Parts: sequence; C-alpha cells; structure tokens
Amino acid sequence: MLSNERGFTLIEAIVAVLVCTIGLVAMAELMAVTLRLQQLGRNSTSAARLAQDKVDELTTMDFATNLSAACGGSLTAPVLNHWDTPMDDNGTPDDATDDTNPKGYTRRWFISAGPDLDPNLRTVTVRVLPVVNDLRTAQPYDLTTIIRNGNDITPPPVCP
Repeated sequence: MLSNERGFTLIEAIVAVLVCTIGLVAMAELMAVTLRLQQLGRNSTSAARLAQDKVDELTTMDFATNLSAACGGSLTAPVLNHWDTPMDDNGTPDDATDDTNPKGYTRRWFISAGPDLDPNLRTVTVRVLPVVNDLRTAQPYDLTTIIRNGNDITPPPVCP
C-alpha cells in the first residue's frame, strides 16, 4: 500500500533535537558571560567611586598635621595610616561608629612630592583592591592625581 502521508523520520527528529540543544547550550554560556561582565562593570564602578572618595578625603586634610596625608605609603602592602577598609553606611551618614559592614574592598595610597616640588602639592595614587580574587568579576583599580594642601596657613613639609 502506498500512502501520501509524509512525516519526519526518527533520524531527522533526533538531528533537529541535537541542533536545538547545541543552540540552547551556546545561549546559556552567552548568558553566563554577560552576567560576569555586568558584575565586573559594577565592581569597577564601585572601585572608582571608592578611589575618588579617598582622594576627596585626602584633599581636605592638612599635609603638616594629618598622618594619612603624609608622604609615603605603599600600593603593594598595607602601611600604617596609608590603608583602610571602606565600610557601608548603616543608616546614619554622620555617625561613622555604626558602619560595621565592609564593602568588600581595601584601599592603599602612596603620596609623593607634587609637580615642581611645590610643598603645597602632592601626587597621590590610590589603589582599590577587591577582597575577592576572581579576576573575571573584580580587578584592582588605580587612580593617580595631584591634590592641594587642605590648610594654606601652615606650610607643610617637603616630601623627600
């Protein structure tokens, strides 16, 4: 008996399912890469903001009296008065004593003489290091800038 009904054979159906499966696996991997890149972008933005916050804080300090604004420091190891762990604000912006949750970063800064050895200028490099060592989602961030003494009355010492 001859039949005019046509359909897919079992081999054709298996090949179609295999092609769809390969396409869905590729889409899932693309989604994972997209999520990692989005997390890296978010962490890079946070690190840049934390570095700028430290530069703004150092700008308001007196070079002569504040140890955090003194020449020296290190970008590779924690040095007294030249590193910190930024904390989240827990509801009261003017009260730093309630800030108990770390943001997941540490900051180190190095301060050296400014241009033309002007005692009122300093070159500052701030390095923000993520606590997580996964370079796919978080990377160290460096910011270098020049700041002016926060106190124009007392002349600061010249950096060596």
